[in-house]
Amino acid sequence: MGEHTEHRPSLDPERRLIELPIHEVVVLEDRATVTRRGQLVATAGRQQLSIEGVAPVLQDVSLRAELRAGAARIADVRVRRALRIRQAERPAAIRALEEEGEALSGRLRAAGERGWRAVQRHQRLWEMLIQGAVEIPQDAAWGRVDPDAWRHTFGALFERARAQQEQLLDAHFEAEDLASELAALALRIQLAGRPDVRVAAWIELDLVVDEPGPIELSASYVVPNAMWRPLHTAELRQVDGADVLRHVVRAGVWQNTGEDWGGVRLLLSTARSSSATEPPLLSDDLLKVQRRAEEVSLEAREVEVQTTGPDSGGAPEPRAIDLPGVDDGGEVRLLPAPGASVVPSDGAPAFFDLWSFEAPAKVERIAIPERDPRVIVRCEAINEGQRPLLAGPVELVLDHGAIGWTETRFVPPGGALELSFGPDDTLRLQREERLSRDEVDQVDKWRRRDQRVDLYLSNLGLSPRTLSITERVPVSEVEEVRIELQAGTTGAVKPDADGFVRWSRTLEPGARDHISLRFQVATAPGVDFG
Repeated sequence: MGEHTEHRPSLDPERRLIELPIHEVVVLEDRATVTRRGQLVATAGRQQLSIEGVAPVLQDVSLRAELRAGAARIADVRVRRALRIRQAERPAAIRALEEEGEALSGRLRAAGERGWRAVQRHQRLWEMLIQGAVEIPQDAAWGRVDPDAWRHTFGALFERARAQQEQLLDAHFEAEDLASELAALALRIQLAGRPDVRVAAWIELDLVVDEPGPIELSASYVVPNAMWRPLHTAELRQVDGADVLRHVVRAGVWQNTGEDWGGVRLLLSTARSSSATEPPLLSDDLLKVQRRAEEVSLEAREVEVQTTGPDSGGAPEPRAIDLPGVDDGGEVRLLPAPGASVVPSDGAPAFFDLWSFEAPAKVERIAIPERDPRVIVRCEAINEGQRPLLAGPVELVLDHGAIGWTETRFVPPGGALELSFGPDDTLRLQREERLSRDEVDQVDKWRRRDQRVDLYLSNLGLSPRTLSITERVPVSEVEEVRIELQAGTTGAVKPDADGFVRWSRTLEPGARDHISLRFQVATAPGVDFG
């Protein structure tokens, strides 16, 4: 195939080509606003200017031009687009990826043809085997019995069938591997592709100059294919025997608009310009009167108890981690990236450290055996920065390096930041639960059921470990059901309003411990308790 020769109309030769570099970029969660700024010396009269190299994906209705200094006025501003000239104008990296894709496609076709031929040969061999098996009784009926010939013939056919089956499997597995490589290569080509590879765009600006001299211009527009998300790095370390948390707030910026942002002032905004608010639809709520049932039917259910941390005032914690975008706590914020930032138009993330703080950390080990048999290292620190921490992923770092990722929600300045640093491998916990049969008291006719939970702890480390264990008992909301702790429960503990029972234990190196929880569920006569 020959070279693609579509041509792009050249710029109007009567227009003056000027440089208007990118000065500032404001990145939102799903778009960005680009501002170009520059100076030029203009003569009196009507000036026709062109600005090359702008993003082909810019929104035409968002294009704005402003005269910042000079005796002139802007008559018109618009954007023009056209196709690129030749296939050879593509970047060398993309051309190399496309050539690699053509080679992989050829190998995939060859593997498919080998597999098809192996299937045909395998089918013919099985037809020969079936035909030979049919002819054996016929030969025996005519007295032509030759076991050695049969053994030799069928053995050779089976050997060839196995060889063809191996070739078929080899071709199938090779085709699967090549298809996976081709899919990965297609993704690389998609990521490497830029909008300006096929389409060129430029701004045409008509300027009326009253007096000759220097003037300063700016142009701004909105582009899609750009986004940012907050992320964090939390490092837990010991300083002079005390636990200290160093928290770094970072930002990941992606863009593939067709223009590189080099040495620009980068601002990260939490505004959601695309979000809309609609009132809910109202419907009738009918109230009905019905006869009270003779038999009381109760149902046991699981209730998730939401906590908000210390000094929260009891307000429900926002479920920011479920939001697809950036959670700013309800207040739009503009976060500047330090220094001159560079974000190429390649779809790859560029990371920037925004700010950091260090704070004393409270480290404890907690266990909720009913949910997870592992002992989790929990860290709590106060956000001592001047800005809030936005919801996002957190990279966890200990003295020996990174250990994994977790997530944080919105934390205001002075708020408590709670992080999990994973399980403590030196602590082991085993949980056993036993349930007795229901027994009916012959005097009051109440039905009673005893439940028992046993926890076995051990410390395999070389230093003492203090941990907090939380178990729970059911909570009754009606008088017909009673829950009481029984003798044999470890320690003088009492369940709180939500039914949680807590112990604090310290284990020496190599030590073991046993915790028991015993309680009884009693239901009144006539109560159906599932």
